[in-house]
Amino acid sequence: MNRKLTAARRDVERLRLEASGATETDVQIWQASNRVADLEHAERQAAVQTARRAALVMDVVLGVVALLTMAFSLQNIHDFAADHGVQDPIAWFLAPAVDLALIAALLGDAVLSRHQLDAGPWATRLRWFAGAATLGLNVWHSVAVLDPAAIVLHAVPPILLFVLAEAASPYRSRFAETVRLAAEAAAAEVDKTEVDTPAPAEVDTAPAADPEPVDDPAPAPAVSTQTPQVETPERLRSVPAPAEVDTPAKGRLSAAAAKAAIEAAWTEGLTIREAAERATRAPSYVGQVYARLTRERGIQPSRGQMRIEGEAA
Repeated sequence: MNRKLTAARRDVERLRLEASGATETDVQIWQASNRVADLEHAERQAAVQTARRAALVMDVVLGVVALLTMAFSLQNIHDFAADHGVQDPIAWFLAPAVDLALIAALLGDAVLSRHQLDAGPWATRLRWFAGAATLGLNVWHSVAVLDPAAIVLHAVPPILLFVLAEAASPYRSRFAETVRLAAEAAAAEVDKTEVDTPAPAEVDTAPAADPEPVDDPAPAPAVSTQTPQVETPERLRSVPAPAEVDTPAKGRLSAAAAKAAIEAAWTEGLTIREAAERATRAPSYVGQVYARLTRERGIQPSRGQMRIEGEAA
């Protein structure tokens, strides 16, 4: 992914975190998660580059061996054709015809094996026939005169090319499998297993009921030695208890329900705090899920955007 585009998206995510009231710790956790994701992405890219370089080296080696074998076989096959009545320059055409057929089979197999595809039985037959023809044309004269050293000398290059061509196909398939596994690991990293964050402690906010008011008995008249007391103090009036507020405790959602709630909140354009309250999860975890959704789906829709688009549709 383009680094500038990634940096711009993270700037948007950070601004949303700050606008939603996320604490400094939440922002630091989000930044640390991004750094870990960058390191894992770099490691996967290194594995992919290694596999691709190995596949390229395999193709180069196979091409060099094929060219050397063609050059070695050219004179041998020409002499074989000339000894059996084929005139020049026609005698020079036999070796390139067989070798080009083998190279066509190798090139086609190289492309298909990278995508883990099989060209079918005729492709295998073409490789085997071209290899057998090259081997037979190279060693026929040596076999006819029963020269073991010449047989080995002329048989090694065609057999080496044939075996290398057959081995290159599974090598390419494994290299392609390595690249595919790295891509799947990158996709799986985006959808991480949910970390079970503890729900905030539930606090009973209902006020305790006041005790029943007790009417204080009227105090006995005070006796004064100077002036008689005429009035007695009023009795204390009872104050009614405030009405109890029914605030039911919110239950903690399951992992699947919380994930669905966070995705729905992201689609509706809610802030991280609002999504955390709906999903009963910590804002730090919700921020990570918001960041993943932004990477997968792009910029978060604004509040009410999806409803307007639905009505327009």
